Amino acid sequence: MFFYAWLSQELLTSRPGNSVIVLDNATFHQRREALEAIEKAGHRVEFLPPESPDLNPIEKKWAPAKSIRRKFGYSPDELFSDSNL
Repeated sequence: MFFYAWLSQELLTSRPGNSVIVLDNATFHQRREALEAIEKAGHRVEFLPPESPDLNPIEKKWAPAKSIRRKFGYSPDELFSDSNL
C-alpha cells in the first residue's frame, strides 16, 4: 500500500510529536493499520468533513475525474491511461 509506506516512512518521521494529521475521507486513509500507525507515533487524526472542496483543494481536480469515470464506466486504470486529466 503506497499510502501506508509514505505515511510511515516519510510523514510520521518528519512531524514533531503530538501533531494533528488531517486527512480527507478516502477509504485508504481510514484503514486500520494507517490509523494505528499515526496513533502509535503519538499523533492524532482529524478527518475533513465529507465533500469539503474548500478545505481540500484536490477535490476540485477529482470531481471532473469522478464524473467522467461514472459517465463512461471507466476503471481507475482506464480513466488515467486514456484521458488527459
